[in-house]
Amino acid sequence: MAYSRFALKAVSALIASGISALIGLAPYADAEPACGLADATRYQNAIAAPTEEGSPAYFLRTAEAFIAACPDRFEVRDAHLVAARAALDSGRADVSAFHYDAALAAGAQLSPSARMDQAVVLMATGEQARGREARNLAVSGWLASLDATDAAKLASYKVSGGTIYSVRYTHPDPGLAVTALWMAVPTGTGLPSSILIRNAPQRAAWRSLREGTDVAELIVAERLSCRSAALLGEVTDDISLEDIDRGAISELAAYLGDPDTLLSTDKGEPIAACFSLNRMMHVPGQSDPSMLR
Repeated sequence: MAYSRFALKAVSALIASGISALIGLAPYADAEPACGLADATRYQNAIAAPTEEGSPAYFLRTAEAFIAACPDRFEVRDAHLVAARAALDSGRADVSAFHYDAALAAGAQLSPSARMDQAVVLMATGEQARGREARNLAVSGWLASLDATDAAKLASYKVSGGTIYSVRYTHPDPGLAVTALWMAVPTGTGLPSSILIRNAPQRAAWRSLREGTDVAELIVAERLSCRSAALLGEVTDDISLEDIDRGAISELAAYLGDPDTLLSTDKGEPIAACFSLNRMMHVPGQSDPSMLR
């Protein structure tokens, strides 16, 4: 369910902020004028352990109440991020954009995935130039993190319509090895798309059961966009990485001729943010259960 996915994002944000949550929930409409640590920890617990359905509306209401009651607490910058994501999932792009801006003004550091979410809401509010800037910051932040940890060898190719980034992972995750990834980023307004090469252990196990043979490893090529995921086929020993490289660049170059743009949603419905960012912008050590297929 959507609110469950958001709850996980919210709790992750709390963990990243390094603040322990305490038991208890206080109505922030009656909060004391000067907020202290107790107020902050009650807010943190209200996010980490909701006492009612953890819907986007709940998280937005709770975060905005804390922001209004305790504007000078440093935890407010993380509360703005919680509110921004909740507003996105509530279909309120303008509110989400406001909270992302407020979080940045308060000194928050946006992760690449949060930057991409910001890009989507900016595009949804018609701020195309700022949306492109946020999208590009998301991609450059992801590439910078890979480069800083020597996790991959990076290259880029300028093609008509945009740039294709090539990522060759130097230390793939054991058992869930993503060895290579290519990402296409449009020059103009549009969303990215990726092709990656990875191990598919669950698919290998299914084949072993179906065929009665031992399939030790199965390598696949997968195409990802913000809206869909599709297997392109198996990668066998007779296909060289150079052939895969040429094929991925060719397919993504064609994508850049007509890239995906933001989908409109009904008022009040979740904004169609990218749902596969942790796979499109893979970082070793941050696995996605759906990649086991």
